[in-house]
Amino acid sequence: MNVYFAVCIVIIACGMTAVRAEQAPMLSLDEVQTSALRAFPALLATEQVKDAAEGREQEAQGGFDTLLKSKNELSIAGLYENRNYDVSIEQPTAFLGTTFFGGWRRGTGDFPGYEGKRRTATDGEARIGVNVPLWRNRDIDRRRASLVQAELGKMIANHEYDQSLIEVRRVAGHRYWDWVLAGLRLQVAEKMLAIAEERNNGILERVAAGDIPEFEALDNQRAIIERRERVVAATRLLEQAAIQLSLYWRDANGEPQLPGRERLPAGFPEQTPAFIDDLDDMLDAALAQRPEIKRLAMQMKQTETEIELQINQQAPGIDFSVMGAKDVGDGRPSLNRDELYLGLNVDFPLQQRVAGGRAQTASANLRRLQWDRKGMEDRITAEVKDVLSALMAARQRLSLSRDQLKAASQLEDGEQTRFALGESTILFVNLREIAAGDAAIMVIDANNTLFKAHVDQQAIIGQLQ
Repeated sequence: MNVYFAVCIVIIACGMTAVRAEQAPMLSLDEVQTSALRAFPALLATEQVKDAAEGREQEAQGGFDTLLKSKNELSIAGLYENRNYDVSIEQPTAFLGTTFFGGWRRGTGDFPGYEGKRRTATDGEARIGVNVPLWRNRDIDRRRASLVQAELGKMIANHEYDQSLIEVRRVAGHRYWDWVLAGLRLQVAEKMLAIAEERNNGILERVAAGDIPEFEALDNQRAIIERRERVVAATRLLEQAAIQLSLYWRDANGEPQLPGRERLPAGFPEQTPAFIDDLDDMLDAALAQRPEIKRLAMQMKQTETEIELQINQQAPGIDFSVMGAKDVGDGRPSLNRDELYLGLNVDFPLQQRVAGGRAQTASANLRRLQWDRKGMEDRITAEVKDVLSALMAARQRLSLSRDQLKAASQLEDGEQTRFALGESTILFVNLREIAAGDAAIMVIDANNTLFKAHVDQQAIIGQLQ
């Protein structure tokens, strides 16, 4: 067997470090994934969902904004001419649905006797008060429910972003290892072609000397043509893999960049990746960390909040209010008033169809989310079992393919010796070389499967880093 070819095959298959002069820096998986997380369009689009959720939270907080009102009335024609100015301010709070209010009004001019209360002293009347719900809207109201749901919405958006981030990392990892696989397959094809071309002169010399028939030279020419075709096919696969990888490996401006062949690593890492091989540990990690599970949990809390609100809305509305008022300035004694009002307002929807219908809808949505979570947990369990099976099989396959490569290399070496002694033909030598090359590719494929399965495991257990 050609020693240079044997060494190259072992280097490519086993991932040993090869020293190449003036080589560009090797493109690493971490570099590709970091680039993808910085500039991949789908991930950037998901990030906008987080911004939108923050906007909805701000909108919900607006339910507690201070409200300023102004009302002005001028009676300019008729039996009674008067002017009324009223400015009020309201401040809703999250404390038991309590609303504080205050204001100032001024009424001047002529008023009929039944509207005498609208007249104030010269500097008007100041008032302040509070309204407290006693039943409906006490424990929860639309303002507080919307704020809670918006806060949960922010968490949902974060989990959706994490889910996209994990998927981008996973796919970027697949594209990277497929690119490495394609590069190493091309190297094997080129080495096999180089061997056939290098021995061609020696075969022609032996044919001229009458040592072997001319048929052997023709067979070697056929092998050269076949191996050139393999190089063309492998080159195409490498170009295709580089194009797919460029979607994830982006420059500082976020534009895809094609990785050149000079950026290929010498082989797969010699140290196979460590992975969790205990099914129960993987299941616990996946169910605790997967963003999909966390997102469904937050959606269920949103729906539970809506149910709580709609049940509360079916209760009677009983509001207790206290208001104090004082006239300020000059005026008749009857206008300089100190007043205190107590109020109890009650309303009760007799049919309750709005709140009842909304509660029914929310309850149905909650049951749907519970079934969605059950389905998600079953799917994650199946994914964990499948990836663990894939990792175990890939590790066994890698060991077996290395043994096969060793045996194929020994057979190739023996066939080369027999051909040199005139006891074999180029046909058998070619078959042995092809078998050794295919065995090397099987080692490369097994490495590729193992490292991609490791990337899948990281995604399936919800590992963000």
